[in-house]
Amino acid sequence: MASPPFDNNTEFNDDDPDSLLVKVSVSEVRGIEKRTRMSIETQKQELRSMVGEQYLDLISAADAIIAMSKNAHSIQNKLDRMEAACDVSTIRQKAAEARTGQNEEGHDQKRRYVYALASLIKSLADVPEQIWHALENHKYLHGARLYELARIVYEYLDSESDDEINIQAAFPVVQRQWDAVSFFRSQIIQKSISYLRNPDQTSENVAETLTCLMLLDNQTYFETMEHLLDSRTAAITDLVTTSTTSTISTSTTTKKQLQHNQQQQSRLAYQLKEVIQIIQRTLIQIYEIYTKNQWITHYVEEIEKNFMSTKTPAITRVFSPSTNAHLLMRYLPESIQNYTPHLSETAGEHVLSRDVQQFAQSWLQNMEELLQTHLSSLLQQITSHAVLVDVRSKLWEFLGTNNNTTLNRRSGMMLSDKKGDFSTWSETCQHLLEQHYSIWDSLLREAFNTRAKELIDENAKILSDQPQQVIWRKIESGDPLTSRSLNSTSLPLPNSSATKAIDDFKKTLNDASQGRSPLIQDLQYAFDNILQTMRTDLEHHQLDNTEKDQFQCKTDTNMIKKYFQDACFNSITTYAIGLNNLLDELKNWTDEKAANKMSIFVGRLARTIATSSKELPRVITLTKSATLELKSGVDKDPKYKQLQDKLLDTFHSSHGNWISTLASEFGKRLSAGLIRTKWNDECSAAIVWADVGDGDIKLPIQATSAIELAVYHICVELQHVNSALLDKFIMQNLRQQLTQTMIKCLSDFYSGLQSSPDMITEKGAIQLIFDILFMNLVFQEGVMTDSLRKIMDKTKEFIDPINWAAFEPHFLPNAERFCLKQTLLFGVLTRPNREAFERSRKVASQQQQQHNVLPMVSQAPRFTLLPIGHLTSILKA
Repeated sequence: MASPPFDNNTEFNDDDPDSLLVKVSVSEVRGIEKRTRMSIETQKQELRSMVGEQYLDLISAADAIIAMSKNAHSIQNKLDRMEAACDVSTIRQKAAEARTGQNEEGHDQKRRYVYALASLIKSLADVPEQIWHALENHKYLHGARLYELARIVYEYLDSESDDEINIQAAFPVVQRQWDAVSFFRSQIIQKSISYLRNPDQTSENVAETLTCLMLLDNQTYFETMEHLLDSRTAAITDLVTTSTTSTISTSTTTKKQLQHNQQQQSRLAYQLKEVIQIIQRTLIQIYEIYTKNQWITHYVEEIEKNFMSTKTPAITRVFSPSTNAHLLMRYLPESIQNYTPHLSETAGEHVLSRDVQQFAQSWLQNMEELLQTHLSSLLQQITSHAVLVDVRSKLWEFLGTNNNTTLNRRSGMMLSDKKGDFSTWSETCQHLLEQHYSIWDSLLREAFNTRAKELIDENAKILSDQPQQVIWRKIESGDPLTSRSLNSTSLPLPNSSATKAIDDFKKTLNDASQGRSPLIQDLQYAFDNILQTMRTDLEHHQLDNTEKDQFQCKTDTNMIKKYFQDACFNSITTYAIGLNNLLDELKNWTDEKAANKMSIFVGRLARTIATSSKELPRVITLTKSATLELKSGVDKDPKYKQLQDKLLDTFHSSHGNWISTLASEFGKRLSAGLIRTKWNDECSAAIVWADVGDGDIKLPIQATSAIELAVYHICVELQHVNSALLDKFIMQNLRQQLTQTMIKCLSDFYSGLQSSPDMITEKGAIQLIFDILFMNLVFQEGVMTDSLRKIMDKTKEFIDPINWAAFEPHFLPNAERFCLKQTLLFGVLTRPNREAFERSRKVASQQQQQHNVLPMVSQAPRFTLLPIGHLTSILKA
């Protein structure tokens, strides 16, 4: 009978391969094998996943099984002991022995063992609380002794465990208490090292803390000194590197900003006081601990003599006051009662005095390098000399009261020994440093002086950058062009007759006459404001006690003042150079007219600062108020006079482009007038010639209209820039360039005549000579140059020599007379000399009286005793 078809999902309960091969075919067996192998792999993966995810439960289960096994065995042992203890024969035997009193000694010994064990466990149980109490009160040596007590108790209990009594199993509290106590070792060491950073403790307290490190950490004398110095170094580093600056939003009020600055100032003074105190106390404590009183050696010897019987025995402190500690102490093993740590074996050699000196000097040198690196950045918080001087004064007060005493200003402790004497700073320096040591001179003085110089340089830099940062921006925005013009004659009259309104109008009128426009006044105010701020801030360096000169105050103040004067001089010099650089940049402008106005504006600003600035002489001479000055200026400070000259040079050079432009325009007008005018017998100016001499000679009495218009346009430009502000130097430069331009135009004109010499006749030449004399009088006050004389000679060639001999005596008087008439029109451009003026006046007075003009009565002398001059007769028109 054929077997039923095989299904891969069919399960066979018979695992015998022989029977399986009988029932199914080979292919089916292979299918079963494949399925079985897949099942095996799946179960393996599940087992791995279970072990990986639940291994903690498996381990816990295994531990529970082991614990159950131990507990079962323990229960079995106890049941066995209970069965043995319940044995009637055994009980009767023990009762008989008890009645006979044969084992009384055994009971006493066991009782003592139980009492000792209870005493040890009690001491171990109460130690953590007492250690916490010691740490809270910074009694680290006491905490270390308690830890040592707990350690030897635990070691004793651990060593007493045997096969009969397993103390660890019988009293699990022992292990738990030791686990709690062992944690304190690292805590005590860490807190001890951290507490060494605090300088507000006596040398005895520091010595106790160092002895604690020797007891718990097995440190040597040298290592304790290194730990102390390293802790104080870390404290100083934290003080000088901690940033106390905090940003204040711009929306905060001025009051809040002021409060913040005061807090910042007091914080900085506190930090530096802390640094000074740490340095002083560290050296004093090292001197007393290792050299003078040798406190650390004293504590080491005291602990080694009897660890349990010092002033405050550790073994009695672990019990509460209600406990009879002495009854329990007598049951402690002698090995614990007589325990003494051997610190001398691990402490190494004693520190010698020369070693202490080397450590102290090396540490102090490191502190100098540390402060040199960080103190300058710490002082960057100070933004004014007032704060700097205030902080410095507080430090001087602190150092002054701390040099000859070691009184702690905060806790009131004295670094004194048991005999009542105390170590002063000078004594410590003499023994450790072998010389007097000034903390201010060696550590702080240079940094404070450097910061004072930096404050001066910062403000001086702001002043030096004003031309580029402030003035140039005004120029680029066109403010000088949109503001009041260079020659403003329209001033608003006062609306009322009030004194204030009248004074304001007078001031406005005076400013306008001096060329001080509102913008120039603002820029001058910015200039003076910086100088005033610098000067008033520097005044805080005034000496309080110039006779004593404590902390070399007088020397430093004089140095800072000298540096301030030099910095101001250099800054103002740079300011003047910056104005000149602006003039150079304005030369590159394509708008020549606007560039000229801007240049004159810059020059006016320089002139205003040089002549009107009240702070300029004060910062150079460091005087609070203006003093009387001689008109000659011989009493001026040389540096102040030098700065004035530089600023006035800028004022003069600012008109260079304007003068060149004006001369060029004059040359164009003059050349055009020379070409346009007919210089022959049809010369239009000949119509107004007048008779001279006996009336048979007619000569020019006024210049050609084209020439006069060309000169007049110069005067118009002078008025545009307020000619009253143009000093002698600028006018001389202007006249020289105008003269050169005139000579060049005349030379070019005569060069053009070579092609057509008939363009000029004797009549035109006579008028041209008059025009040349007129222009020469206006520009050079009649001084004839060689070049102009050659042109005159060339013009005379067109005149008959005989006629010229008759004409020549009348030319110069006529030209001078005409020039005198044009004085009011041309203004500052025409300044005839006294000789020409008197000569013209006499000629005018000798002329025939005009019948249509009433003669003026001659003035009678009045107040002859007063030095008042008298007006001369007015020339008749």
